[in-house]
Amino acid sequence: MATSSNPTEKVPPPALKVRGRSHVFNVLTRQLQRALSLSLCGAVEADAAVVLLLSTQATVGPSPTTNRGAPSVLGVHPKEPKLIYCSGKLVVVRNLEDPTDTFVYKGHNEPTTVAKFSPNGYWVASGDVSGKVRVWSYDNPEHTLKLELPVFAGEIKDLTWDPDSKRIVAVGDGRGLMARVFMWDTGNSIGEIVGHQKRILSVDYRQTRPFRIMTASEDFNVCVFEGPPFKFKQNNNNLHSNFVNCVRFSPDGEFAVSVGSDKLMCLYDGKSGELVDKFPAAHQASIYSVCWSPDGSQLLTSSADKTVLLWDVASRSVVTKFTFGGAKPQVKDMQVAVVWCQNHLISLSLSGDLNFLDLENPSQPKQIVQGHQVSILSLATEQTQNRLVTGSYDGVVCSWTSKAATALAGSHHTAKITGIAATSNQIASSGWDDQLRYANDSEYTAATALNAQPNGVDLTESGLAVVSTNKGVKLLRDQKLVFETPEFSWTPTCVAISPSEDVVAVGSQEDMKIHLFDVVNGSSLVESGEIAGHLGALTCVSFSPDGSLLAAGDTYREVRVWDVASRSAKVQGMWVFHSTRVTSVAWAPSGNFIASGSLDERIYIWDVNSPMKKRLFDFSHKDGVTGVSFVSETELVSVGNDACVNFWDLSA
Repeated sequence: MATSSNPTEKVPPPALKVRGRSHVFNVLTRQLQRALSLSLCGAVEADAAVVLLLSTQATVGPSPTTNRGAPSVLGVHPKEPKLIYCSGKLVVVRNLEDPTDTFVYKGHNEPTTVAKFSPNGYWVASGDVSGKVRVWSYDNPEHTLKLELPVFAGEIKDLTWDPDSKRIVAVGDGRGLMARVFMWDTGNSIGEIVGHQKRILSVDYRQTRPFRIMTASEDFNVCVFEGPPFKFKQNNNNLHSNFVNCVRFSPDGEFAVSVGSDKLMCLYDGKSGELVDKFPAAHQASIYSVCWSPDGSQLLTSSADKTVLLWDVASRSVVTKFTFGGAKPQVKDMQVAVVWCQNHLISLSLSGDLNFLDLENPSQPKQIVQGHQVSILSLATEQTQNRLVTGSYDGVVCSWTSKAATALAGSHHTAKITGIAATSNQIASSGWDDQLRYANDSEYTAATALNAQPNGVDLTESGLAVVSTNKGVKLLRDQKLVFETPEFSWTPTCVAISPSEDVVAVGSQEDMKIHLFDVVNGSSLVESGEIAGHLGALTCVSFSPDGSLLAAGDTYREVRVWDVASRSAKVQGMWVFHSTRVTSVAWAPSGNFIASGSLDERIYIWDVNSPMKKRLFDFSHKDGVTGVSFVSETELVSVGNDACVNFWDLSA
């Protein structure tokens, strides 16, 4: 089965962002209003049943967002082994003892840039590209919003808390105002942060008295402010010769350190802000990030030279050099952030990989946490091997085991993934690099040029693959092209092959029909008929486990079920509860249920034998659901434009 989705189609964000009792009330109210509206127009029968389900069994959050040539910011919980970072429009909290355990905060409407825990661990302050900072409760199950403040008209680059968890400093690109100190609950300003001529990249707050704020900027300057109320104290404008990317005070406040794109690291007196010493040059490229050990005796730095260095502060010398990428490191191995949380030393690669550094083996991390950084567009499962495979907009394909992702190695796609299929022994993926690539659980093994832009793929256990493209349909056997149709007068949008390998269904855009093809001797296709009745372009098709039925979704928001033999509708005109295009349909192993996902952020579970019964997962993925698939009869997995992978318990 393959699905087709349009990640550029915009869906109005849901008004409700903070969940809890108020979330339940609002969702129930909306569902009752929808049901009443539909019943008044005769669309819902009196015995129709809607069961609203409100929580996932598990959510695996995306990898951190990174940008080449720019530092990223990671934060840690002050008391627990937890990492906090930004990804897309989300804020993700990841348990370092069990990296598959993640919490995802969806309160921002713009891409997020930085998030930090308060020193008491109860609150989180997070900023985004629009210049807004949201302060929200972490320890409260409702994650109550305390403050939303437009700090300035530009991107928030960094922020930090005072030791009392009462004041916040945010810096960035304010187009005039580039920094602000404010109270966490009222937003009232406390002094002025002035002295920089260009945007400020980093900030830190001294955690001991007398309080100081240190800032770093693209104007090559490091400034120190005293307060509160805060005012200018010290300007170190002759030390760095390029962007200053990060500044951090030591835990005891005795020292502070700055690093920059000039490969330089400087040590300052934590109270006066005056230069104490310069560390010897050891990195061969820009230094993006620096952090202190909990006892303040060591420093960790990350660089574009694909290394992380562990420094001894007293001797100003390198203790350990961590390397990445083996003998031939690539651009994706650049290290853009580091953080030290209890006994965990973590670095962030440009690829989004979180590396758990190993002091005993500096050339190989203890663990690498991988995942997707951008919209996941394709999804496939295979029940016998518990196989789950996902593909994203940037061409990354991940194979999942026990909710942990491994990015496929080897010659990978160079453009967005448009379809994925999986069997017990192989994976097939299609992408906008006009390639169909084959892989096992860890790496790509073969590729076939399609010479057309694919939009869907399906694969059988025997190795028969069918690919729909913008021009026609291609049939492959054992990774070799054996047949391709002439160019159609209509544009294929999705494709599926029956379990018995004798029928191929292809969805169309212009005529809104499903075109059926017979598979002849496993080596050619002959069009045998069509199914008409959809009111919008087809977006996804899927055969039932026994091949007798075909489920299809369209841009008209409807899911229909067709009898393949008679080409008549088994379910039509009833499953129209999505509010925008359906992006994916999937069958349960029993063939009794169908799941559908849509850009309206909803997932419905439909009962084939009792069409008026349905279950709903609302607000499933921020900005839309792009794929659904059954792991088993009682577990569903979904992916979306938020780059999250959600696992849903259907046993209730």
